[in-house]
Amino acid sequence: MKILFGMPSADSWGGPAACEPPFVEAIENLGVDIAMEEYVYGDRDKTTPLLTRIVRVIKTAMRFRQRLARERFDLIHLNTAFDRNTVLRDSLSLFLMGRKRPKVFLKIHGSGAHLIPTNSYLFKRLIKFLDARVAGYGIFTREELDTFTPHGLDPAKFYFVKNAVSPRKAAPFARSKGKEPGDNFELLFVSRFVETKGLLETVNAVHRLRANRVNFTLTCIGDGPIKDEAQKLIRDLGMTDIVSFTGYITEDEVDGHLKRADIFVFPTRHNEGFPIALFKAALAGLPIVTTSVRAAAEYFEDRKNCLFCSTDPEDIANKINELINDRAMREQMSAENQEFGKMLAPESVANEYFTIYQTILNK
Repeated sequence: MKILFGMPSADSWGGPAACEPPFVEAIENLGVDIAMEEYVYGDRDKTTPLLTRIVRVIKTAMRFRQRLARERFDLIHLNTAFDRNTVLRDSLSLFLMGRKRPKVFLKIHGSGAHLIPTNSYLFKRLIKFLDARVAGYGIFTREELDTFTPHGLDPAKFYFVKNAVSPRKAAPFARSKGKEPGDNFELLFVSRFVETKGLLETVNAVHRLRANRVNFTLTCIGDGPIKDEAQKLIRDLGMTDIVSFTGYITEDEVDGHLKRADIFVFPTRHNEGFPIALFKAALAGLPIVTTSVRAAAEYFEDRKNCLFCSTDPEDIANKINELINDRAMREQMSAENQEFGKMLAPESVANEYFTIYQTILNK
């Protein structure tokens, strides 16, 4: 079996850049002949102008076309998202790659299919074009699958998949802290700083904790368009002494923060796919406060792996405080999450994908 992987660039935001390299390495360890080409690009500092993005898509597709003309592959594995922008990109890319290419598998990191109008003449044609050329789709949750049904996609092509999550060797995880209420608790938020990820709600929640004389610090890891707003809010609330921002840091550094933290807070309302930071927190054995959104709802059980919260800062604060005051729950949640994390090991995930690839190639 020989597979060409369309990979995220090293400076891409989000989970794919972190989870795909160890996953592909694990696939290779199964004896699969692999090759890689960049397919997803990052816009870390500022949004890339539209014309530049279009030119980049065309150049990338032509690079794939040339690679496919030189080498024979059994499958192309592309990382993508199913929203308006990526439907346009993927349709154009597959068209430019030409008809003489192997079967295509699209791994969808967070679907926005429900936001694509089903009565749009353009998108109806593009989705029909894609579905005719794609042999399989990898999705994370049943909720996502339901969003594809109105677009008439073949349900037999969908496979439930996971992201590979693994700790860095530089920061081995261990959860053995036995803190009691009254001790200082280290809270951690890790995400792209966009409005829907819950950063502002987290800041407002911890302000309520401080008013109730709870001892804590909050570290916010990431960057993005609402960073300035969040920092201003912290100054206005007088919490610059207990809330800190690291900016963008390496995965090794993130792992170090996960190792030191006591509770992971992630009250997202974003259409999440399989948020790597959230599941790395589980792998680290962290007690978690998060919303019941997509992959969290699919894989986590309330009061076993996490405390589910709403996006109301008062509720977030109450759930954090409940964990702080219940050492037994924290320790049990830590053990459950470490056990759960084993199913996300690259080797385990690679074996599941290998079976999917074989199924697709045998059709």
